[in-house]
Amino acid sequence: MTVPNAVYQLKVTLDDSKPPIWRRILVSENITLHDLHEIIQRVMGWHNYHLHMFRISGQIYGDPEEDETGMLGTKNEARYRISQFGLREKSKFSYEYDFGDGWEHTLLVEKITSPDPSAHYPICVAGKRACPPEDVGGIWGYADFLEAMADSAHEEHDEMLEWAGGEFDPERFDLDKVNKALRVIQPARGRHKAQREEEAETDDDLMPPTPQGQKVMADALTAWVQNLNREQFDALDSLPLRRDMLTFLDYLAKNRTVGTQSTGNLPLKAVRGICEKFVKPLVLDQTIDGHSYKVHSEDEVFPLLFLHSLAFHSGMVTGGQVKTWKVTSEGQLFPQLPPPIQVYFLIANWWTQIDWTIAFPVSGLADGLPLLFKPSASACLRELPPGEYAPFEPFADHLIAQSGLTWPSKDQTNVRAILRSVIKRVVVDMMNLFGVLECEYVPENSTGSQYSKLANIRLTPIGKGLLDLLK
Repeated sequence: MTVPNAVYQLKVTLDDSKPPIWRRILVSENITLHDLHEIIQRVMGWHNYHLHMFRISGQIYGDPEEDETGMLGTKNEARYRISQFGLREKSKFSYEYDFGDGWEHTLLVEKITSPDPSAHYPICVAGKRACPPEDVGGIWGYADFLEAMADSAHEEHDEMLEWAGGEFDPERFDLDKVNKALRVIQPARGRHKAQREEEAETDDDLMPPTPQGQKVMADALTAWVQNLNREQFDALDSLPLRRDMLTFLDYLAKNRTVGTQSTGNLPLKAVRGICEKFVKPLVLDQTIDGHSYKVHSEDEVFPLLFLHSLAFHSGMVTGGQVKTWKVTSEGQLFPQLPPPIQVYFLIANWWTQIDWTIAFPVSGLADGLPLLFKPSASACLRELPPGEYAPFEPFADHLIAQSGLTWPSKDQTNVRAILRSVIKRVVVDMMNLFGVLECEYVPENSTGSQYSKLANIRLTPIGKGLLDLLK
């Protein structure tokens, strides 16, 4: 994980431009991809007339409303900060502007440094050559444009000259002008004011305490731990999630583990080595009806992917593409904490730092969960009577209504079942891992096959205490 308030030095290059058209910029790790889009528009010289998208590790980020069919699985760029992607020096990702002309840009992370207190970010520190005119026809149309502009005898010279509004110097780059344009950029610009205010209001309930509130939070946490009885303490001590996190950290501390070149994931050797030591060891390779099924990536092993994401976003591990995954000082401290504090630390980071769609990664949630989903989930969970089983489906329907959760489908026949599945996966199953909920399943037959169906959920005394701390 990068240090707080780190600065990324990015080189933005327009693909296939010869000689290359590029800009070197310094940006804060805290900016969103939407902010980065606006920065690129200004430093390159585009005018934001057209659609755009980012591609990072195979995932597309942009404006989900522009992905009308949902086929691209576009995630909302305004909800992702560049610090969330595990980018390291030499990491690359892409940015495309104007899907008609197809201006592809490669973004290279050249350096990750500490900020200069006297500097204003974002800032452009270097660049070469002018940005092509909008709607010139892509990189190949630009080559034809330059040819016509350079030859007064060219049959399209006068037409292009008039179209461009006068002379065009392909070598011109004005650094001062670019930086003047950057100074007016505000974080999250482009979203409606009401939406930004709603996000800010929502985030206030989810962010860690301010310095003024830290003592109050520490006192509440201490009181909660002291009031735990022996049975509750032992339950937290034996919680598989907590113990599996210790296994994960121990493996990385004792084994040199280099992230894969394409995504920065753990290599398969590490995947197998960690999963076989879990409280409930995972079976990664199976043979069903004579067909062999083997795991090919960490992405296919959700329990490990979840732990890895939780450790990374809570600052306990650092690593990435072709980088060694290491345990940080925070990760080294974690095993020394009392089990209840460990569990609180994990659930607090799950609640505040991680995109819950990791538990339901399908295109229907490409736009993310509703802004009010997490506070609504907290409220609905705390409404459950502690120690008493409550039917799952009414709980799910209540949370769906409270949060405004929807599913993008023209055929609404099975939408209710899908939405309940989302609630089960991203709320109930995850809270079960943290010991907040206990689940009761009943056998059910469907199309001749028997399976277990979630029938009831119960808020545990431990869960009530943890939810009260997260309020």
